[in-house]
Amino acid sequence: MSGHVGDLSPSQETALAAFRAAVADIPNKPEENDYFYLRWLRARKFDPNKALEMFRNHMSVRQEYGLDTILDDYHAPEVFQYNPGGFFGEDRDGHPMWYDRIGRMDLRGWHRSVHREDVIKTKLFQLERRAMLCKEFSERKGRRIDTVTLVLDFEGLTFNKAVYWPGLELVRLVIKVTEANSPETVKTTFIVRAPSIFPLLFNIVKPMMNERTRQKIKVLGSNWREELQKYVAPEQLPQDFGGTRCEPDPECTDHIRPGGDIPERYYLSNLTIHNKEDMSSVLVASRRRHVVELEVTAIGSILKWEFLTDNYDIGFGITLDGDEVTPVDRKECHIFPDSGAHVCEQTGTYCLVFDNSFSWTRSKQLYYSVEVVPPSPN
Repeated sequence: MSGHVGDLSPSQETALAAFRAAVADIPNKPEENDYFYLRWLRARKFDPNKALEMFRNHMSVRQEYGLDTILDDYHAPEVFQYNPGGFFGEDRDGHPMWYDRIGRMDLRGWHRSVHREDVIKTKLFQLERRAMLCKEFSERKGRRIDTVTLVLDFEGLTFNKAVYWPGLELVRLVIKVTEANSPETVKTTFIVRAPSIFPLLFNIVKPMMNERTRQKIKVLGSNWREELQKYVAPEQLPQDFGGTRCEPDPECTDHIRPGGDIPERYYLSNLTIHNKEDMSSVLVASRRRHVVELEVTAIGSILKWEFLTDNYDIGFGITLDGDEVTPVDRKECHIFPDSGAHVCEQTGTYCLVFDNSFSWTRSKQLYYSVEVVPPSPN
């Protein structure tokens, strides 16, 4: 059975009933219907407990990043105009199309120009935009549409781009955010103009993908334009992809951002987003932790932090009077400086824990700044 509404086995029906009951009391769900619930179950092979854990994590993300209003409230940093891609047209089954010019992505420029949180929030914005577009298509077509068709264009991908590890970590982060927060929303992913280096790149990012996501990938060969028209009518395809749309602009750049090299004026070092000289510094030895204690005397105070390392990741977590507030999680802050905030609902001694205990051989040079912001008098 496919695991979709109207095509469920008895065991899948049982799992759906269990999941439906488990999420009944969770407030502010974006949807409350079986189409929505089955997405999370399919992503976890109809294990209701694993699906519930995944969904609860997503609801925490919704609250943390304000996803209910993100389409109205959030404006991506200006540098994201160089992020290639966009929605355009529909496939032969009436599903929205997203095009991504991966080969034109300046991975080195992105690594130097964006904070990790900006990458996460902009991707979450795109996923909410995808969900809204599917709802619009559903209303227009008079039937449920939950998925989009992706076309990933790898023209221009060179060996030097493909093996730039910090840039690939950025790609892995985007995949991780997508898999965790928008399961089962891709119908098919078409790979076009894949260079010889593509198998290496795919092997690097493949472990981050759900098995069902990998099964939906189709790599088209040298006659990819003709192959693509089996799934998308010519009048829905840009001319550059074998269709007839967007004369005299064959790439439809009004809808699909072309990407390109990021100007150096956007690099973080030029923008002085963070300055190591203004931060505290400590060498965290292998198998050791560094703990920063902060005394909070007023409920509603805000803990703020930013940190980075010269090389390799480090764990970060928060405790209050010895009890865990947020669990230690490894942060790839050698790639993107990590920053965040926590609203203190209790007074006491908060400890920011920088954990290198998992590393048996590597010390980490850590730079950090922390602050306690008192609650507003209003």
